[in-house]
Amino acid sequence: MATKKTRMPRGDRRLQLVGAARTVFAARGFEAATLEEIAARAGVSRPILYSHFGDKHGLFQAVVAAEIDRVGATITEALRAPGEPRDLAERGLRAFFAYVQDHPEGHAVITRDAPVHLSGAGLGVMLDGLAGRVTDLIAEAMATLGLEPTAAPLIANALIGIGAHVGRWWQAHPSFSLDQVTEYSTALVWSGLSGMIAAGSRGEPPGGPRSTR
Repeated sequence: MATKKTRMPRGDRRLQLVGAARTVFAARGFEAATLEEIAARAGVSRPILYSHFGDKHGLFQAVVAAEIDRVGATITEALRAPGEPRDLAERGLRAFFAYVQDHPEGHAVITRDAPVHLSGAGLGVMLDGLAGRVTDLIAEAMATLGLEPTAAPLIANALIGIGAHVGRWWQAHPSFSLDQVTEYSTALVWSGLSGMIAAGSRGEPPGGPRSTR
């Protein structure tokens, strides 16, 4: 007598499909990836993919959204604990680079140039989404230190932008360790941020007082 297969819950199935698609998109890119290959990797038929995501565009955007949530949660957690500004910068960058190291497929997908007709995917969307999350945390930290938080969006975008682009470079140069990449990037970021923070504490614009002539 044949044993009846247990049907996978819809939520678990969706996670499985996203995982299979992540691997294929990371290896082949959006254009070259096919639903046939993704379905075969997941052990399902194409109609199952359609029922969950509609089409390849929808599946790709689901993969990108899952990765943005993952890296966003990682960085947010790293920045929640109190600390001096330099500590926060270092923890945020280390968290991003740890994500790059631990989830290379996900990082490959979200930093790959997305097709122009997909407005909800790609590096630009990832940077905007992460910067939005990090801005509030940086503003809170600055306010706690008695600093004017007006520059928080600029600082957030600087941190995320450097993290993302250095992360892409690091994937091609893995001889550098996580500690090295974090240390060098933090030193670079902090050389600029420390001046901004010092000026902000004195109520001055970055770079010191400016002539009104």
